[in-house]
Amino acid sequence: MQTLLAIMLAAFLAGAVVVYFYQENVREKKLQLRVKKLYASQLFEDMIPMLQAARHHSIEQLVVDKTGVVIRYLQADSAETAFLMRPNGYTYLTPDQQEAMRAMLEDCLPKLCDSAKYHVMRRRIRLLNGDLEYAYQYTITNAYKAKLCRAPYYDGSLQTRSW
Repeated sequence: MQTLLAIMLAAFLAGAVVVYFYQENVREKKLQLRVKKLYASQLFEDMIPMLQAARHHSIEQLVVDKTGVVIRYLQADSAETAFLMRPNGYTYLTPDQQEAMRAMLEDCLPKLCDSAKYHVMRRRIRLLNGDLEYAYQYTITNAYKAKLCRAPYYDGSLQTRSW
C-alpha cells in the first residue's frame, strides 16, 4: 500500500514538472512571437533614435511601464530620455506588451543583461483605487557606477610621491 502511494505521488510530481515545463515553453514562444511583432511594428521604428542614443551613453536607470520607456543617463546634468506612448499616438502597454518591450530592450541594449552591471526588478505598484500596475526597472549597480564615474579621472599613470 505504501509503495503504491509512493509511486502515485512520484507520478503526480513528474506530471506536475512536465506540465510546468510545457507551460514555460509555451510562454517563451509567445514572448518570442510578441518580440518579433514588436520589431516589425512602427513603434520600434519610432523608438530607434532613442535606442541609438542609449547605446552611446551610460544608462543609470531604465523603466518600462504602461506609459512607455524612460531612460536616465549617468551624467552630471542627469539627462533623461522618455518615449511615452500616448503623446506618440500609441495606446498604453499591456503587461504582455511590457514584457515584450523589456525583452526587446535587452536585445537592443545588451549591457542591460549583464548582472554585474545592472539589476532588474519587476515592481508592483498599487494604485489608490486598489488596482495593480507592473513596471520593469533596470538600475545600475554601485560597483559599475563607481567604475564608470572614476574612469575619466584615473588613467593609471599616477605615482605615489614621497614627501
